Amino acid sequence: MASSVQVRLPSFGYTYTFTGVLSVKHEYSLKLQTDSSSASGEDYINGARNQPDRVILSVMETDIGHAAGWANRMLQAMESVKRNRYLCTLVTSALTYTGMLLSGLSVTEDEKNQYGWQGTLTFTQYNTAAKVKKTNDNSSAAKHTGSSGQIQSVAGDALKQMLERAGIAVGD
Repeated sequence: MASSVQVRLPSFGYTYTFTGVLSVKHEYSLKLQTDSSSASGEDYINGARNQPDRVILSVMETDIGHAAGWANRMLQAMESVKRNRYLCTLVTSALTYTGMLLSGLSVTEDEKNQYGWQGTLTFTQYNTAAKVKKTNDNSSAAKHTGSSGQIQSVAGDALKQMLERAGIAVGD
């Protein structure tokens, strides 16, 4: 088993710790544009831009070693985090990610884990801590311009469009 993983909700002061972590997969990708006219803007460097980081957890939660109902409470908490689109801080043994959304939750209950569940949680980065800016047109070196530290509140259709552009499927 991998080490424990924490899901922190800074705005509420809650921390959820998964101790039955089977695997942690970190995904970092670029969107490549071969058409030079569409690869413009500050976020493109050499025709590519960063896609939101993703972390995929495979976990198992059980009541064994905990109070009765522990696994169900963890499942309800994660479902609430996903449904309400709370921004999380995700702490793994390798890295700490801020501004993460629980974008996918898949859970199985079966005879192998009669007192709990096994599942996959997918976290996708929603906001980035620093903006990257090209230093000049012929260089791939990036200059970090920082961030204002302000989080804007976005609701309704605008939020849905932003999430879909980030590759997060949004149900109606």
